[in-house]
Amino acid sequence: CSAPHSSPTLAQSGSIRTLPAGAGWIQLSGYGQNAQEFFNPEGSRQPFLADSEFTTRSAFLTGASGLLPGLELWTQVPIHRLRIDASSGVSTSTGLGDLRFAARAGSRLVGLDLPLAVRAGLKVPGSDFPVDATVIPLTEGQVDVELSAESGVFLGDLPVYAMAWVGYRWRGTNEDADRKPGNETFGHVAIGGFAGAFSWEVAADGLVGAAPVAQGITLEGEKRRLLQIFPTLGYGVGPGRFEVTAQIPVLGRNLPVASGLSLGYRWAWGM
Repeated sequence: CSAPHSSPTLAQSGSIRTLPAGAGWIQLSGYGQNAQEFFNPEGSRQPFLADSEFTTRSAFLTGASGLLPGLELWTQVPIHRLRIDASSGVSTSTGLGDLRFAARAGSRLVGLDLPLAVRAGLKVPGSDFPVDATVIPLTEGQVDVELSAESGVFLGDLPVYAMAWVGYRWRGTNEDADRKPGNETFGHVAIGGFAGAFSWEVAADGLVGAAPVAQGITLEGEKRRLLQIFPTLGYGVGPGRFEVTAQIPVLGRNLPVASGLSLGYRWAWGM
């Protein structure tokens, strides 16, 4: 919902720090999900037609770098392997998904020391959108722009932090399919902490979407909703940190529903 996922370094003073100039990190992660049902327009869970199963296997390369004090840049490149197994047959697609770019501006950019940051993001298709109902698309086929505000604090002297952001996503038009997805409001709230080499976090992530427009017709019944829980455990390994994150859907509308698992390794420098 809030991609590119934000992982700001929280300063001991309780503020969100942007990366120092020249510092950065890279994370390679893998994600898997098997979905056999979806949230229907009423919000109930319903099996896919034809006893279908939708399998997602993805790899994400995400990186961030400090450009100057108070400003950092983000990039995320995904590769997907998607598969649908149905009673009528099997369909697969493999390749680049939507590319995401973002800039985070912290209060230090204007000479302040406040626990606030603003993120502006851009999503562009990484591959062509197939105008063919028999081919699984790897991208949504349009350009999206988003803006969010972020904050976070440490809880007193405890090695525990709380963080949150809220934002809005303006969704472009897929010209090939003559379809414009509905704009979305998204949010994220998390609490986490550290215990020696271990780290933990429990987060909730959600979105509320407006009605999409297809061939000039507003589809009120296809508004999207989603609320998910993300528990994460991490451990320092070598020069970086290994992280395991589960994805647990709670409620939604017009989206697949299935638990997922992500494994990632993050390496940082100049921190």
